[in-house]
Amino acid sequence: MNYLNKIRQKIFFASLRRKGAQITNNLQAPYNFFNGYAKGLYIKDYAWIEEYCKIGISKNEKQETCLKIGDRFYINRFSIIDCHYKITIGDRVQIGPHCYICDFDHDLKVDLTQPFHRMDDSFAEVTIGDNVWIGAGVIILKGVTIGENAVIGAGCVVTKDVPANTVAVGNPQKIIKTI
Repeated sequence: MNYLNKIRQKIFFASLRRKGAQITNNLQAPYNFFNGYAKGLYIKDYAWIEEYCKIGISKNEKQETCLKIGDRFYINRFSIIDCHYKITIGDRVQIGPHCYICDFDHDLKVDLTQPFHRMDDSFAEVTIGDNVWIGAGVIILKGVTIGENAVIGAGCVVTKDVPANTVAVGNPQKIIKTI
């Protein structure tokens, strides 16, 4: 990281803290990794966020919004975490490149004569347990809980809960192995 980017990073982190984010001094991340509601951001020790990752938290008037990330978290390039309600990620979680994690979608039970961007969103918490490995290109949708020590295979679309100590693959995911 060049000198100018280090200065940008320090200024950006200080700005996040002033806005209420709780991030540690040993966070390794590019200066522009986050946008949105900083008061809902909690990142513990030794997290590593690669370049070109985006983490966003939208402030929600209906409920409190928060994203909690545990110790020794790692997220690879071009991955996105899109939080509109609540996402909790445990300790020692590794996320591969080009992944997408979200806790909302458009509620299609309302008036379908309206454009999708005008429809209400539907929210459900996402929880990822400790020591989870998420392969490249994985999509994790709202309302999912992934148990500790789980492995999610590359390209998997996670639409329902994944038990602890299992390997899930496919679209939609299926459990193929217990570890």
